[in-house]
This record gives sequence, structure tokens and C-alpha cells, in this order.
Amino acid sequence: MGQFDGPLTSETQARSMGANPAVFRRTVAGLREAGLVKSAKGHGGGWQLARPLDEIPLLAV
Repeated sequence: MGQFDGPLTSETQARSMGANPAVFRRTVAGLREAGLVKSAKGHGGGWQLARPLDEIPLLAV
């Protein structure tokens, strides 16, 4: 996600990791609750980092 400016769909993210989109959504839901990623529904929506990658410590993940 840190390599793209806009949101990426669950399908795109899951395909890049060789996973199922539903599994991806369940996994990143915890990251959303922690405030590390955000999501938007609808056309043009998807997942993206909530803040710049260099501001997210590995321990937070």
C-alpha cells in the first residue's frame, strides 16, 4: 500500500499476495481498528495507509 498514492481494492491486494480477498479483508480489519489503514466503499474505494509508511513503526503492526 505504501507504494501507491490512491486506494487499492481487496481483490488487487489479495491477488498480489496470493490470498483470497475475504481473508485479506479480515486480516486488515485489525489494522484499520488500530488506525494504521483506512478503507472506503464504492467506486474508487479501497484500502490505503492512514498515514505515511515511514510514520508507522513495525511494533504497531
